[in-house]
Amino acid sequence: MKKIWYNYEDIHRAIKQLAEKIQASEHSFDAMIAIGGGGFIPARILRSFLNIPVYTVTLSYYDVNDQPTDLPQKIQWTDGFDKKLKEKKLLIIDEVDDSRATLEFCVRELQHEGFNQLGVAVLHEKRKTKKGVLPADMPFYSAIQVDDWWINYPWDALDIDEHYQNVVSQSLPEN
Repeated sequence: MKKIWYNYEDIHRAIKQLAEKIQASEHSFDAMIAIGGGGFIPARILRSFLNIPVYTVTLSYYDVNDQPTDLPQKIQWTDGFDKKLKEKKLLIIDEVDDSRATLEFCVRELQHEGFNQLGVAVLHEKRKTKKGVLPADMPFYSAIQVDDWWINYPWDALDIDEHYQNVVSQSLPEN
């Protein structure tokens, strides 16, 4: 599988564009729910532009070998903010819409618990057939569409210098 590397600066710029898309839409949101671990950093940057609070849930769809599991697993859920946010408009944030299985699971579980005003925003949306499905009327925003490549984020790097060398040495097609 082809790999792609992003630096923090490009991610920050993309999230600014994502914020502008959200602000220009007909939808407004009261808070964000970041899906951990990939949604944490995009949500924190997006918070600077949208000026709404960030809450977190943690789901795991991949095993220790980066292979998808049958279903996402809840690691941390809505305890602590469930009553406070039930009637609020919530924007679910993740770093990548790959198979859409995690997003579908998160939306379905939140709706099952009475969170009914939801939207989704992702940093990267992969151009591919999705396993998961979101409600057709649900607001959905993505900053960047990419082919089905393995995305290397700087926050996942064990050696940030090597990561940035890969960023500089790659040649990217236009989006």
